[in-house]
Amino acid sequence: MSEQENKEMLPSQVIFNNLKELLRAKNTAHESMFKFHWKKMWPFSLIWPQVDYERIVRLMSEIRKNTINQKNLVLQAKNKAKDFEKTFLNAVPAYLDALDVSCQKLSAAAQWKQDMLLRRISKDVKLRRDVSEYNQLLKAYEEAQGNLVRAGALVQMGWGEVVQKLGQA
Repeated sequence: MSEQENKEMLPSQVIFNNLKELLRAKNTAHESMFKFHWKKMWPFSLIWPQVDYERIVRLMSEIRKNTINQKNLVLQAKNKAKDFEKTFLNAVPAYLDALDVSCQKLSAAAQWKQDMLLRRISKDVKLRRDVSEYNQLLKAYEEAQGNLVRAGALVQMGWGEVVQKLGQA
């Protein structure tokens, strides 16, 4: 994108594009961890490298840092925003909070999996207790995902207003 096109973009357009990138990164980590793939099955899992849980934990940490930056950007954008952008900009902080919590829960699940791998290597596995703990982590993540989807619906409604006004301009 050229510098002139970037100057012509509304602050809400920049924020929306940033949100898409943050969500794309989070969803990639989600799929990496939970999506079924034949390479994850035995004996193929012995050949191909598996999910790097430590990398997911680091990525979720980076996304969480970026949500703080986006909140600051939203605060700045609200001062310059046009009236039709207000609904969108008012919905974004709640969405960023939900994204932060979702990343936190996914990170906890990935860390549990990494810890389990390390315990298996050292043969220190208490499977029954560990499985119930992981189940609780997954339920918390599922709840956080539901909250993220609901907050995302409000952001989409606000974004629809922005797109509608831009289409009329």
